[in-house]
Amino acid sequence: MLSRLVKEHQDKQSRYKDQQEKRRKEALASVQKLTHTMVDGINLGVETAYENQRKLDQESKKLLSRSTKYMKQTSQWLSLVEGLHNTLKGLGDLEQWAKAIEADMGAVLETLERVHKDSASET
Repeated sequence: MLSRLVKEHQDKQSRYKDQQEKRRKEALASVQKLTHTMVDGINLGVETAYENQRKLDQESKKLLSRSTKYMKQTSQWLSLVEGLHNTLKGLGDLEQWAKAIEADMGAVLETLERVHKDSASET
């Protein structure tokens, strides 16, 4: 009877160990599945972030290139406008000079007319 009780106890212990091992394997498989699912989700987020970063880098390079081109073009335009401004300034100075000459010539003409009139009246 004692040996039967011992045998029953050992059988129960063996079944209990088998059940525990089966549950441990199931838990381990569940944890692995959960871990893989979480890693896949995280990797998807990381992949999306990496792709967005790559696109931002490309757009930044394009923007820098366009900005540099715009700055060069703006510099050229400024040079052209400055040249035009200087030319117009020179024309303004020329106009002032022409007006001064015209005024002087008017004064000379008036003087010559008076001299001519005075000499005609003396004769």
